[in-house]
Amino acid sequence: MESLAATFRGEFLDGLCLPHCPNFEAWRLCHRDITLRVRMEILRALVRRLQDRPERVNVYSLVLDRLTNEIAAVDRPEQWPEPSVSGVSNGSRDVPLRSLPPSQPGSAFISRNFETDVPWPAVTPSKRSQEIRFCKTADRVTIAYAVCGRGSPIVRAAHWMSHLQYDWESPVWTHWIDALSEKTKLIRYDERGTGLSDWIAEDISFAAMIADLESVVDAAGLDRFTLLGVSQSCAVSVAYAVRHPERISGLILYGGFVKGWRKRSDSHEVATHEAMTALIREGWGQNNPVFRHLFTAMFIPGADEVQMDWFDELQHISVSPSNAGRLHEAFGEIDVSDVLSQVTIPTLVLHARKDMVVPFQCGREFATGIPGARFVDLDSANHILLANEPAFERFVREVTRFVAETA
Repeated sequence: MESLAATFRGEFLDGLCLPHCPNFEAWRLCHRDITLRVRMEILRALVRRLQDRPERVNVYSLVLDRLTNEIAAVDRPEQWPEPSVSGVSNGSRDVPLRSLPPSQPGSAFISRNFETDVPWPAVTPSKRSQEIRFCKTADRVTIAYAVCGRGSPIVRAAHWMSHLQYDWESPVWTHWIDALSEKTKLIRYDERGTGLSDWIAEDISFAAMIADLESVVDAAGLDRFTLLGVSQSCAVSVAYAVRHPERISGLILYGGFVKGWRKRSDSHEVATHEAMTALIREGWGQNNPVFRHLFTAMFIPGADEVQMDWFDELQHISVSPSNAGRLHEAFGEIDVSDVLSQVTIPTLVLHARKDMVVPFQCGREFATGIPGARFVDLDSANHILLANEPAFERFVREVTRFVAETA
């Protein structure tokens, strides 16, 4: 059964979406939900059988919890769409992500217990909700983006290793999403090659990253908004701000770098990152998480075991080894040093003091190069700030105040 559980890799036909073919989409979504339920049954059986082996059962429990939240919408009759899958139309530029009710063919078997043939108990859904949509870029790549919350809009430019649905329930990202969407409308998206966006993309360049941001902003119908860059998307956000200053009320940059690891001309750093690229391509896709755990320890050294397990799994499901390697190489070639002085909008720069992924001086470089930028030094070693640390509380306070002042 463990071998069977290991065969699941993402959703059924993940990355294949034909929004102008409603019959195909109805079939695809139905079978996506069937395979999701089969996977849950297998995981439930494993959790029961491995109760006396906590070191093995923990990972299966984490994945099962995530899938339970994903399938909750399917089990709620009030959210089932009509069999015609309304919302997928030829004229819509945004295609909401829908699920079909269990009354569709094949789901009668799947809604029953894998071992005892009795129905599963009802799942209590989360009160939080997001709407996942899709848009096309100029080079015909499909980008997935999510909208949640209400108020003035804030766009979080895509960063490495994101998955709109998995992040939604993750103990690594949930507090970020909740804090940013409490008083604003938060728009997040998965960059090309990752998450729910197309994994097949010829161009994974810095220019393509900027174009993806432009496509999402246009598809979401935003006239003016706050732009948040995280990690490598700080440079993407700066480039966008220089091109479209009239659309941005304020620019927030967290944990970013002006120049990529190859452009910083540090021979030791270049050698380290080249070794990391090799590790990504060789070890990222293996069932043994030891390779991915090296990156988890760098990104969130202050995390507990549960958070680390979630982040290990995020790396596994959000991007293929090949795309992860390609993106890591692309990040090394980024350089926006020549355009920093052209940023004319209010800018807030924040960086963790002991960040192990992006050196602290990289954040200071943004603050010194952008006219009038304000810099906030956060006392943390985590590249992704965790919910229980004072640095995250300060991050939220600073961002909330900045948005209120600039919106």
